[in-house]
Amino acid sequence: MLRSRITIITGVISAVLLATQIAAAKTAIEILRAADKPVFKEGHTLLPLSRWGWSMPFDVRVELCERWGYALEFGAEVSPVAAAAVDIPSSDEAKLCALTASNPKKYPLAVIVYRGTFHPSIYPGGKYPEETFVHDAKGQRIANVYEWKTWSPEMPDSVYEIAAEQAVAALAKIQTKAPIAILLHGGENGLNCRGHSGPYWEQDPKVVAAKGDLDWDTYIGRRKAHYEMIYTNAVRKQVPDRLLYLWYHFGSMPGTDVRWVWDYKAMKDVADLPGQMFYYNKYDNTGWVGKKDMLTNALYAHALCLEYGQKLGYHWLCAGWEQGKFSDRQRYMGFLKSLYNTGMVGAVAGYFSFPNGGFGADLGEEIPSWLWQMMDLGQVQALYSHVDDFLREGELLAGPDKHRYATSATSTLSAYEFPTNDPTARVLVRKHSKRNQWLVTAWAADGPAREVTVFVPEVGSITVEARPCGSVYRVSTKINMPFEPPEVTLELLDPDGMRPTASFAK
Repeated sequence: MLRSRITIITGVISAVLLATQIAAAKTAIEILRAADKPVFKEGHTLLPLSRWGWSMPFDVRVELCERWGYALEFGAEVSPVAAAAVDIPSSDEAKLCALTASNPKKYPLAVIVYRGTFHPSIYPGGKYPEETFVHDAKGQRIANVYEWKTWSPEMPDSVYEIAAEQAVAALAKIQTKAPIAILLHGGENGLNCRGHSGPYWEQDPKVVAAKGDLDWDTYIGRRKAHYEMIYTNAVRKQVPDRLLYLWYHFGSMPGTDVRWVWDYKAMKDVADLPGQMFYYNKYDNTGWVGKKDMLTNALYAHALCLEYGQKLGYHWLCAGWEQGKFSDRQRYMGFLKSLYNTGMVGAVAGYFSFPNGGFGADLGEEIPSWLWQMMDLGQVQALYSHVDDFLREGELLAGPDKHRYATSATSTLSAYEFPTNDPTARVLVRKHSKRNQWLVTAWAADGPAREVTVFVPEVGSITVEARPCGSVYRVSTKINMPFEPPEVTLELLDPDGMRPTASFAK
């Protein structure tokens, strides 16, 4: 009898605990709907945000599009087979296209372009042409190595042309239902980088003869650009009214071994905008501080892009996806505010670990990193929607110093920030080209908030608060009397640093 009573009581307690857990659990859509929404300026000119990763639930995609600044995500990489789902009325793909068709401006569609070179089945006979691969002096295929490492920089153009045809066929199918606004190409396919493939290229007499007197990096950059432009031109022709075609990624980042990137001068036309990779504490960066911190990397990449007249960017971002390697939320917010001030007009939110239970699972009370990263990017996008004219009609000021990564070959590259006598308090200044106004960001990259003073030409010395979540100021000057210092006004646009558009709410 006692055992039965204990069992019943235990069962009741378990039921109560389970009910409490169920009540506490929240899905992504519930978190998004309950959160404070960012406030966007009506009619702003920033590009819709996008995302790279596994497909999310339908209602989450719609919510992110309607209230968080994102394009409407079609789903994972779009092959011709996947695109055929638009003809099935009950499918998510068909419903997404119907939304876009109903109002393309409200629901701009984003797709991930099919990388057909991954799939030998699309080629005649179900296999790659033999000329796709390098061969030794005896004409034999290089053996005992992963096939993808042995793609030849002298392969026939048809290898890429067939893949591009498949990609375009999928896009055309979607276009029978709705226009496409954002196209993401994931790169990392076809001809590989020298670090992987160089030893095998060197064994092929045809490749060595084609290289001639060029150094390997110049030669392979030109060949990679040649092949990728086949894809790019096919996509641009198929979707001439797109907002953006973006390729992953250019790699004009300092500290990156040249064996693992391509020459940016050759590759700069492959996408509509520069798209650098900024993944927290990953791929040879040291996070927010340290020898190769991410903002210094970003400013170096921006300086290189400016050499070719490229003032704006749309970058690939992530605050971490491996356990123990996540940024804290505040400093990611501060980094984003700084990065936008360089001329970023949108970004790809990436996350590369599949969550337990998937993106539609109950998440509990704590917002997971993959979701808050997207939310915070939407918040900063909204903030900059109110000052988008600074991005479109402004210039990031160089500052007085040379970039600390500059070498003898890049000695003209400026730091593009203003010294604070505090290496982890970072201040960027953007000048409006039509008004006596400046957009100033101040970020405490190491964490603690503090005031810092910088000298800005035409303005003078100003004191701003560098916060871990970043601070964005609009600075204005007014000349009252000739030969007198200007009257300077500082307006903090984001007094609530983690809800940066709260002050814009009606």
